[in-house]
Amino acid sequence: MISKYQVTGCIMPDILANGIRIYYEERGTGPAMVWAHGLEGTWRGWEATMAYFQNRYRVIAYDARGHGRSEIPDRPEAYSQEIMVQDMRGVMDALGVVQAIVGGHSMGANVALNLALRYPERCLGLIPVGIGSGSSDQPWWRDWWGALADLAEQQGMAAYFEEMKKLPAWGSAFADPKTGKQVTGETLNSSPKGIAYTIRGVQRERLPIFQLASKLEKLPVETLVVLSEEDTPVVECSQFIVQRVPRASLEIIPAKSHWTHLEAPEKFLAAVDRFVSRLAVGKPAN
Repeated sequence: MISKYQVTGCIMPDILANGIRIYYEERGTGPAMVWAHGLEGTWRGWEATMAYFQNRYRVIAYDARGHGRSEIPDRPEAYSQEIMVQDMRGVMDALGVVQAIVGGHSMGANVALNLALRYPERCLGLIPVGIGSGSSDQPWWRDWWGALADLAEQQGMAAYFEEMKKLPAWGSAFADPKTGKQVTGETLNSSPKGIAYTIRGVQRERLPIFQLASKLEKLPVETLVVLSEEDTPVVECSQFIVQRVPRASLEIIPAKSHWTHLEAPEKFLAAVDRFVSRLAVGKPAN
């Protein structure tokens, strides 16, 4: 269901997807692309991608639950990776998209990947960017994310932001003249409640990618995994996916930060363009 609602004096589009109100934007016509953003992000992270492909594709990007202009359910149980997968499917259903090239960044990359694993028939192609999906050290992973959720909830997003800056691939994005303003602004403007719920329900609880080997080996969808060459936290997970998915290829972009598509948009878009062009003519992606 598509409707309109009022935000600061403007009429904004939203859809009812998986039982909540999801804000979305779309550009162009043609085969569909659907993009999901990462933690603390919004649909705006895909503006350049939408502008680049809108003459050939119907490009859709949306704010995840707990983020941006989408609804922020005030219940911890309303947040999980499976729920976010159903949100993405719900966005497609509400907009009449039967099949799409699905992609995402970081948290959104995991959503797109798990949508493809669960509903491969809905996916024309898969593009995970900066995908991590867990750690080989699960106790550390859970403790670290748990502390971040507490920090956001108890001290606010400014304190959370200072902690995130300590990670090189995150700190370099905040400091980069191309990405810093947008990434910093989206982080500081995020809902502490939405971020805390998302961390506890999604980031901490999703299965590490290493536990999905058998599913990855059966994934029939053409896949392009993209990452920055210096985004070390996601290298192991990204390579694991490429090694397991039968029709996957890896694109390493010369960039420093976790936000590959924002830091090096020309190289990112060129890589995606090559991939989707091969899909369009039915050639293998690797």
